[in-house]
Amino acid sequence: MSYANCKSSCTAGLVGLSLAGFLLSLYTSYVEIRVERDHSYQAMCDISERVSCTKVFSSAYGRGFGIVGDLLGDDSPLNVPNGFYGIFYYFLVAGLAFSNSILVTKLASYLIALSNLLSIYLAYLLYFVLEDLCLVCVATYGVNLISLIVALQKVQILDQEEQVMRVMKKDQ
Repeated sequence: MSYANCKSSCTAGLVGLSLAGFLLSLYTSYVEIRVERDHSYQAMCDISERVSCTKVFSSAYGRGFGIVGDLLGDDSPLNVPNGFYGIFYYFLVAGLAFSNSILVTKLASYLIALSNLLSIYLAYLLYFVLEDLCLVCVATYGVNLISLIVALQKVQILDQEEQVMRVMKKDQ
């Protein structure tokens, strides 16, 4: 497979994963807004008392990752549902994925790595603090992990391509 095919496959993979993450974030935001307006609302992902997305999204950790409210206050305009951050983040990653610049791709990889660190933090809260299983959350963690693998593959491909170009220039 040529470098161009690998790059385009990685780009398509990152865009597709970003779309999946975007839709999961959109659903997360929808559920949180619905629960705020109707406390009896049950999301499709609520299977039991211990497997409940609604419980997680409406917890203190469902806004600003449980951090923004503590630092800036609950009334801060940055203390929004986590899904809103996800919508922005996945849109940004999808946009960055179209670049074949090694610097832009590394930036995207760093952002994706940060999202994976945030996923680890949120998974800890999910299992050990809230003692719940949120299927949408777990799916989001999976999207983030696979995105990191694909982004790192793209960095490796672009780096190899750059090395080949340097050798070719040197030989001329």
